[in-house]
Amino acid sequence: MGFLLSKVFDFFSRSKDNFKIIILGLQNAGKTTILYRLALGQLVTTQPTIGSNVEEISHNNVKFQTWDLGGQESMRSVWDVYFLNTDGVIFVIDSSDQDNYDESKSEFYKFLQNEELKSSIILIFANKQDLVSSKSVTDLITLYGLDKVKDHIWHIQPCSAKTGEGLMSGLKWLSDQLLFKKNSRFPNNPYISNGI
Repeated sequence: MGFLLSKVFDFFSRSKDNFKIIILGLQNAGKTTILYRLALGQLVTTQPTIGSNVEEISHNNVKFQTWDLGGQESMRSVWDVYFLNTDGVIFVIDSSDQDNYDESKSEFYKFLQNEELKSSIILIFANKQDLVSSKSVTDLITLYGLDKVKDHIWHIQPCSAKTGEGLMSGLKWLSDQLLFKKNSRFPNNPYISNGI
C-alpha cells in the first residue's frame, strides 16, 4: 500500500497538468483493452478485471492517472470508493451488446448522480464500432438519452479498442476539456460527435 501511495504522490508532484481519470462500464465492454491501448499503444490480451488496474497515460505533456474499475455487478457497488478527486470519467459502452443497453444506461445515470463526480468531464467511448452489429453513435445518443444530459460536459466518441481507431481522438478531446476547465473560470459547453 505504501508503494502505491508513493507512486500516486510521485505522479502528482511531477507536473502541474496531472488529472485523475476513472474508466467505468459493464464487464466485457472493453475498458481494460482501452486502458492498455492508450497506455502502451498496442493491443494486449486481458482478463476480466477484479478490483482495479491503474496506469499512467500521457498525451501532449498532460498526464492522466487512469483507474480501470471492474465492471462485474459485484464490483459496481464499490465504484464510488474511487470517485474522490476524479477529474474525468471514461464510460465505455459495448456498442454491439444490445442485450445490456438498459443495464449499462442505468449504471451511467447512477454515477452521474454521484456528488463526487458533479464537476467531472465525461468521455463516452462507443466501443466495438468495428463489428457489424454495433449501434451508431446517433442511435446510442437516443438509446441512452444523452441529449438530455445538461449538467455535465460530455462527448461520445466512436472507437474500436481492437483496432485503436477513435481512441486518441477521444483522449485529445478529454485532455483539451480538462485543460480548458483548469485554466478557465467558465467551462465550455458540451458538444456531440457527428459519428465516425
